[in-house]
Amino acid sequence: MVRTQASNIYQRTAIQTADPLQLIILCYEGAISDLKKARELHEKSEMNEAYRRIRHAQDIVTELLVGLDYERGGNIAGNLNRIYNFVLRQLIGINSRRDLSLYDDLIRILSNLKEGWEALRFASGQAPLKAGLLPKQWQASA
Repeated sequence: MVRTQASNIYQRTAIQTADPLQLIILCYEGAISDLKKARELHEKSEMNEAYRRIRHAQDIVTELLVGLDYERGGNIAGNLNRIYNFVLRQLIGINSRRDLSLYDDLIRILSNLKEGWEALRFASGQAPLKAGLLPKQWQASA
């Protein structure tokens, strides 16, 4: 119990003190983790819990979308806008589909974007993210 509370405090502090690039990467990790878990739950026909995970992924992608800076981001922000809107449209009906490959496609899209942000973080001379910063509720094993 004490260990869990300490871990939660550590994770909350890590998020609150994270730089913008780190927060973006953490958002991608959260959405990816949610979709992986939702896929597993969908396979088991545990649709209520799968939907909860899908909804959380939608919330994360929506935050990424509303956080776009079109003035400074130019074409990149516009392209991200289109990608995020595509992902959101796909997530809306995903739990009613029988084909689970859509999860894999969305996970691949978000993973590729995450890798791009990680490369940007590395190129800017910032340290790679430390393991364990991902909030427990976002982890696939949660």
